Amino acid sequence: QYYFILKLAMISYVCCFRKTGSSASTTRRPTSPTSSEYSIVDERPQLIGASFSSQQRQKVDISTSSRCVNETPETADPSELVVGYDSSDTSSIIKSTTIATTTLSATTDATTESPKKEMVEALKIANTATFEELDVGYEHKTKWTHDDEMKYSLGEEKTEWVDMAKPRVCSYKKWDDDTRKYESVIVGNSPSVKDDTPGVELRGITLRQLRAIMANIIRRCKTETWVDFKGVPLNPKDAKLYDADRYVIRPYTVKGGKSLVTQLPSTAGPQPPRFFVSHWWGESVQDFIYCIEQFVRDFGPNKNDDTDRRGGGMSADTPIWVCAYGNNQWDLSDITIDPRESGFCKAMKIAKGRTITILDNEGIVFTRIWCIYELYLTLTDSQKGGGEEDSEKGLWCVYTAKKHTYTLRGVDEERDSVGIVSGGSPSDYDEAWMTKDREKSFPYEVISKALNIEVENADASVEDDRVHILNSIIGRSKADIDIVPPKEHATYITLNDSLKSIFAASQASLQGAAKSGDEEWLKMLVALSKGTKKDRMGFDFGSAGEFSGLSTTRAIELVSHLPLTIKKLTINRSMFGAEFADALIERVSQFKNLEILSMCNTRVGEEKEGQEAGMRLSKVLATNTTIKTFRLHNTNLIGSDNVEEWGDALI
Repeated sequence: QYYFILKLAMISYVCCFRKTGSSASTTRRPTSPTSSEYSIVDERPQLIGASFSSQQRQKVDISTSSRCVNETPETADPSELVVGYDSSDTSSIIKSTTIATTTLSATTDATTESPKKEMVEALKIANTATFEELDVGYEHKTKWTHDDEMKYSLGEEKTEWVDMAKPRVCSYKKWDDDTRKYESVIVGNSPSVKDDTPGVELRGITLRQLRAIMANIIRRCKTETWVDFKGVPLNPKDAKLYDADRYVIRPYTVKGGKSLVTQLPSTAGPQPPRFFVSHWWGESVQDFIYCIEQFVRDFGPNKNDDTDRRGGGMSADTPIWVCAYGNNQWDLSDITIDPRESGFCKAMKIAKGRTITILDNEGIVFTRIWCIYELYLTLTDSQKGGGEEDSEKGLWCVYTAKKHTYTLRGVDEERDSVGIVSGGSPSDYDEAWMTKDREKSFPYEVISKALNIEVENADASVEDDRVHILNSIIGRSKADIDIVPPKEHATYITLNDSLKSIFAASQASLQGAAKSGDEEWLKMLVALSKGTKKDRMGFDFGSAGEFSGLSTTRAIELVSHLPLTIKKLTINRSMFGAEFADALIERVSQFKNLEILSMCNTRVGEEKEGQEAGMRLSKVLATNTTIKTFRLHNTNLIGSDNVEEWGDALI
């Protein structure tokens, strides 16, 4: 009997040896440039002359059955013999090993990590590590609370037990005018309907589930003496997504062969994402979660159709899509040759183009081609329909981990991250001053690096990805996706300008540039002028405003470079004279989509000079067809000498 088992193993090996060729693989995932330095000792047991117990015979049976059709001599790996298996569920080991070796035999690119080694290491860790935070639950401590209006504030620290052992419904919040309170809107399945295999685009992860991952990292990291790719011991707060993949994601999913989201008992089934997350695997998991925590608070309110469209109503139970957790790391077939058909793009469509970019302190995101491509889809591709609804898709926001003090109406809050939101967040309640106060702590030295975006020179872990993405951007068909892309192309320039303009339009960018030299200031304004989004912009030039102290020359340059596509413009406390007024009037005449124009506490020289400027503005408004609301308050632009002209303009 023992001889028969050994003979069967040898036949399996010979059959695999006679296989010729291997299918080309296009499956990719973000890889660390130095992650191949992870050391794994491959100690294979000697079969000849060995004495087998019944348990050992079962190991041989499992190893042989799972490897027979998938391996070549180069990929042979009897992991079950080296590491072990779950005797109560041998099918899961066979399944996971088959998945891993299939991926391995299809991968020939020397730049990718060895899935064989990843599987062996994952199984070793899985046999000793515990994942109760993911499977059972964890304690969550927080000082944050929200009222019935979804407004967050700090209070006394509270501890809550988060149950992860059973499916939990996913939802977001929306104001109900009939009940006069927030109601939960269920997304995906109810907890009673479990779908074990949701599509990759439906594998969003909730904040509660992200917190469970961090809790597992905190408990295990030092106890198990985790090390990074250089062999340096890790602290939980410094563990990057590469480390989480190595110590948590893969060990937790290796036996089931599923994505982490699907593997979690708390996942009820499909978890369609409300937002798509674009990020780099090199940021720490803790910083990533800090950003998501603040993002959820900023997007808590949801009282009207506009905030609902923009993704308001976020809660700890609202899914967002994160590639590392939504993709099955043992079967990356959802990452296709054509990036337009990948799970990434499918997930972005489910999220209706709403994207969060998590920005690291070094601005690496701006140099990674996948991250730039995801922004491209958010800001450009989602508007190709041309209609009004299409033009307002693709909400973009960027968050970065930064400890700071936020002050609102005299109340201080200590925050761990800060975000810039195109058009303002729901928690700003459409008030430019609230947007300004919330965003002013965003580090300018980081956001200014966006001005260096060059998609044609962006980096990729895999050269094929770079080729496919550039060809996708310039519109080549799937049949031509492998052709070497041009080094220069008009679409590259359009894309670069569009992305730069979104970052330049933020209050943090303009305020930071205003404190810089003329070259940096003009570079930011040129980027600003090329914007294509229909957002709102507001400028307060008063002593307490965000642009206090701006010179007349720079104020003129600023209004002369405003994006022509904005929908709402507010000018407050400007006292710059006729030259500034004329520059503003000229820009108003050029706007393509302006619907709301407000000028408050604004004076132009003496009374006569102000009324003359008002007459010039009234003539522009008389021929304008887009402005629906025009507000003047405490200004000398209108008076007894030009009231008739204003009447004619506004009729």
